[in-house]
This record gives sequence, C-alpha cells and structure tokens, in this order.
Amino acid sequence: MSKPNIFVVDDEPDMVKGLVLVLREIGEVGTAPTAEEALEYIKRNPVDVLVTDVRMPGIGGISLLEKVKEFRPKIEVIVLTAYGSIESAIDAMKKGAYHYVTKPFNNDELLIVVQRALQDKRLHEELEYLREKVNKAHVFESIIGRDWKMQEIFETIKKVAPSKVPILIQGESGTGKELIARAIHQHSPRSKNRFLGINTAALPENLLEAELFGYKKGAFTGADYDKKGLLVQATQGTFFLDEIGSMSLAFQSKLLRVIQEMEVIPVGATEPLKIDVRFISATHTDLEKAVKDGAFREDLYYRLNVVRINVPPLRERKEDIPMLAGHFLEKWAEGEDKKGLTTGALRRLMEYDWPGNVRELENVIQRAMLVAEGVDIQPSDILLRQEPLPWLVEAEGYSSATYDKAKEEVFRHFQREYFTNLLKRCNGNITLAAEKSGITRTALHRIIKKLNLSEEVLTMRDSLPQATTK
Repeated sequence: MSKPNIFVVDDEPDMVKGLVLVLREIGEVGTAPTAEEALEYIKRNPVDVLVTDVRMPGIGGISLLEKVKEFRPKIEVIVLTAYGSIESAIDAMKKGAYHYVTKPFNNDELLIVVQRALQDKRLHEELEYLREKVNKAHVFESIIGRDWKMQEIFETIKKVAPSKVPILIQGESGTGKELIARAIHQHSPRSKNRFLGINTAALPENLLEAELFGYKKGAFTGADYDKKGLLVQATQGTFFLDEIGSMSLAFQSKLLRVIQEMEVIPVGATEPLKIDVRFISATHTDLEKAVKDGAFREDLYYRLNVVRINVPPLRERKEDIPMLAGHFLEKWAEGEDKKGLTTGALRRLMEYDWPGNVRELENVIQRAMLVAEGVDIQPSDILLRQEPLPWLVEAEGYSSATYDKAKEEVFRHFQREYFTNLLKRCNGNITLAAEKSGITRTALHRIIKKLNLSEEVLTMRDSLPQATTK
C-alpha cells in the first residue's frame, strides 16, 4: 500500500523541518512556505492531510482551509496555532478543519492527530465506496429498491426486456409503474427508438381515439390537417398504455383489433396503417375482477397480460424509505444547501402508511425541505395527510358542538400549535417570530397572552445556553 500524502505549510523554516522529521514516519511529506504555493501544489497533486499554520504572510491558514475545501473537500486539514487561541481553533473547526494543534507541539500528540485524520479519511472513502456499491445494487435505471419484491422486479425486467411480449404492470397509484415501463424499454432492443405513452383515463374517448390512431383532414371539426397517431409515431419503439382499466368496452374492442392486427385506421380514413410497437400497459385496478364483472374484455386482458409485474405499495417495502428519502433529498437540494433527516424525522416517515406511495413520499420530502429551518429536517417539518388531529378526536363534546363552536375550537388549537412551534424555532424571540409569521410584534404579543403562552416563551429563553465570561 502506498504511503499517504501529507502537506505542510508554514513560513518558519525551522518549524517546517521539525514537522517533516515527525510526519515522514507515517507518510510522504511535501512543504510550502506560503499558502499561495500550497494552493498551486494541491491543485496539481494528491494530498490526504494538510497541516497549516494559522498566521502566515499573505493568505492565512483559515483562508487557505476555506479555499482548499472549495475544490478538494475530502482533504483533512489540521491547523497549527502558536497563540493558544481557542477562538481561532474553533473558527477553523467550524469551517471544516479536522483538528488543531498548539505550538510548541508535542511530537506524539501531533502524530496521533494526523494518524486519526488519515484513518478517518480512509474510513470515509471505504464507506463511500460501499455506499456506491450498495446503491448500484439497489438502483435499476431510476427505480430504487432493496426490498426483495423490488429485486424480483429488477430481475423480471432483465428477463423480459429483450423480447416483444406485452407486459401488464399492476400497482397502486404512485408506485412507479411508468418508471418500470421505461426501464423495460431502455433494456430492450427498441431502446434507440421512441417510448411514447398515454393515460387512457385522462381523455374523453373521441380524443383518445384521435390521439392514438391519428386522423385525416376534415374528419371532424378542427381537423385542419392529417395527423399521425401516437401508435404510428412509436413504430419500432414501445407504447405505454396507462390506466387501461378505465377504457369503455367499445374502445377495448378497437384496441384489441390494433394489437391483433398490428395496424390502425386513422379517424376519417379507410385504409389501415401498419405499426410495429411493443405494448406495456398499467393499471391500479383489479383487472381480473373487472373481467369477472364484465367491465373488461377477457380476450384483451389475456392479450395484454402475457407477463405481469405486480408493484408493491410503499407500506409493504418500508425498508426502502431511507434510501428513497435520501435520493429525494439529493434530487431537490438547491446547490450546496443539502439537508439531512434527524432520527425522529426518519422514524415519522417509517411509521406512516403512504397511501400515495413513492410519489407522496417525494412530495413530503420536497415540502419538508422548504419549511425546515436548520441543516436537518425535524419531525415537525414532516407534514403528512390523513393524520387525525388528537385534539379533534379527544375534545369532549366536539361531535355534538355547533358548527361555529367547533370551528372556533379548531382554530384555537391550530393557533396554539402553530405559534408554539414557531416560537420554539425562534427560541422565544418575539421579534423574529413576528417577522416569520408575517404579523406585527404587537399582534403576536396579544396572541401569546390570549393563548397563555407567556410562561412557555420564558422557558424557551431560559433554556438557551448562557454566555460565559472569562
């Protein structure tokens, strides 16, 4: 194994010599007398640990630390200070330094700090490698899932993608059925051609027919030109029929003929046009039941259901929630403003049943990132639907109250919950809370008095860490 690369920056030649003598026991050591020279070296060469003096002519050690972290964030930086100033050391740590050592330094102490920095850097690199390896195993195209049901789906996609057989994807809304359809297309011989689709529930039947099959000029009012249908446009590609359970029996008959003959007749035309598409269908309804009830043609069902993929709802694969949440946090991060999840926030996500599935989780994460005040998302930032408010359920006489009385009670509880949480986030600072809520300081004082929150505000202020004097 090659030796780690350590780089020393100090404007005192004797100090540099001493540092090199100590540190060459554990790595290859490079040196520079100024931060400017160090920056030029680091831009061109690998460095694992940077040891720099705090005070130097020109660019100081803390400025060097900030500049290095901009383009080499994984370099561990240790700062040296001859002044024993805890303030400068803390400032350096806040800006990303690994640790600090005071001058004159003890050789053993310096070695221990640098060795720990190297060990931690190596550990982070190994964890990153393992995380990347795990993610590759649990991400298929843009579908994320380590749950065994999702792993089975990944294997099915690989098996069926090379063929032309129709596929039926069944699952609740928001489970990612279209993502699976796109993954099948991407792994098929048709991947260089078009993937087109339509939600059959989103259009009235006459428009659906015109979109799918195309039309001739003059076929109906507004048909001012010939238009190719989506099925013709998708020739040699894949066509995705979403929500097929919503089609009428009459339209099902037309679609059955298209699949059997592989040809379409545009609206207003008499001659069919040949097509060559692979059909992938999706539904959130129970098509077998629809067939039994006479709402879906049995022959069309068997045509579409040559291979079926059942997508589990998110509540049945909760172990995927942390990975999915992490993915959405990265996806919606603005620049460097990346947020994490506290343990409590993650627990809240894990305890919820997700009726809207992955789509709802993404929406909740996106909203939480907007409302979160700090670096990490807190449980109070996770806003979920379908959660009964305990004060509505438990309020004595609530169900028998008049509408106005019930509304007044609901609003009072809303105010208390809203302003209590707001004041907590502002550490009892009335001015800041008023600014964030968009009301005047005087109005907020009145609300605090009305809701009897004065003692809570004082408690919040008292709980703040007190400044110490030396």
